[in-house]
Amino acid sequence: METIYKDFKQKLFQWLEHPTIRALIILFSITLTASVLVAVFESHHNDQFQTFWDSVWWVLVTITTVGYGDKVPLTPAGKILGVLVMMVGIAALSVVTATLSSVLVTRKIREGKGLQELKLKDHIVLCGWNEQAQEILSTFEQKGHTRDAIVLINQLAEEAVADIQARYPTLKLKFVRGDFTREGILNRANVQNAKAAIIVPDESLQGKKSGDERTILATLSLKTLNPKIKVYAHINDRENLPHLKKAHADEVLVKDAYSGYLLANYVASPGVPQFILQMFDASSGYTIQQRPVPAELVGQSYGDLKEYYQSRFEGILLGLGTMTEPFSLTDLMSEDSSSYLDEFIMRKFQEAGRGMDGNEQVRIRVNPKPDTPLTKNDFYLSIESQKNEER
Repeated sequence: METIYKDFKQKLFQWLEHPTIRALIILFSITLTASVLVAVFESHHNDQFQTFWDSVWWVLVTITTVGYGDKVPLTPAGKILGVLVMMVGIAALSVVTATLSSVLVTRKIREGKGLQELKLKDHIVLCGWNEQAQEILSTFEQKGHTRDAIVLINQLAEEAVADIQARYPTLKLKFVRGDFTREGILNRANVQNAKAAIIVPDESLQGKKSGDERTILATLSLKTLNPKIKVYAHINDRENLPHLKKAHADEVLVKDAYSGYLLANYVASPGVPQFILQMFDASSGYTIQQRPVPAELVGQSYGDLKEYYQSRFEGILLGLGTMTEPFSLTDLMSEDSSSYLDEFIMRKFQEAGRGMDGNEQVRIRVNPKPDTPLTKNDFYLSIESQKNEER
């Protein structure tokens, strides 16, 4: 109890030491004192000050230099008090105004420099910067994903960050300067309340070579600060893939992972790589859409979804995706916690870098059977024109 009291007392003193709070306290004290005095001086001699709130009104009007003139002190003491309120009140109000302006300007400058602690929730964190990061922002803009704030964590120059923010005016871009492997920098980006993080090989480091080691370290830090955050990482070397899995990255993309497949199909199956690249080209006019299964179709079949889609959209229905429910490995264990089999299974999972709690996963089924049932966790994928609208 004593510790709680000390913590409360310390936080209270810190709060009272804030310049804005101190200025407001001074202004409130002047208003209260002057209201009491004018009520004492005028209430028995002046019908304009019949209640205490009449006195408060007169003090506020005088301090703010509005001067309605609806209430005027008539006694000598009241008039002297009025002069003092004018002089002291204006000075106090100026201090409050200057303090507030200073706080706002300082906050704006710190935001521009990437030094301000952010107060966000359910936002997306983009760690590092390179050409892929620009494509990520372009895709968010193209898909109309503008409702979530996106926090950039890198070490770009202020001018470069300002140029990025101007290039994507529809996105809610925020900036935090620093090394995204450090917990202090991640705390400044408020990753504890973020819903997703994307990590790309960082090219914003001046004179330093970006590597997968920083991506692994950042993943560990993110998962430590916020175990529920979804981490999607891009790495250069396939050999580091097991390390990212052990760090509990939700999805990992390896650089040039599909280059061999595309190059081989230029010879073996001409048209296949061209089709794939066209789907990823923003200027092609076509895109892969993802939509949730309508509530009225839950419990029905994929065949019913086909009819629904064909009656409302113009495109090609590809298949279903399912967000599988997270599970806990302990739910599969026997009630006897001392079971040698249970201990063996848990140990093997830990040695493989797998946690005891399963993460939410995505399962894709291309062109499933017509009688495939639809669930509330399902969504469907389709190829459509970017200008496609519901009929």
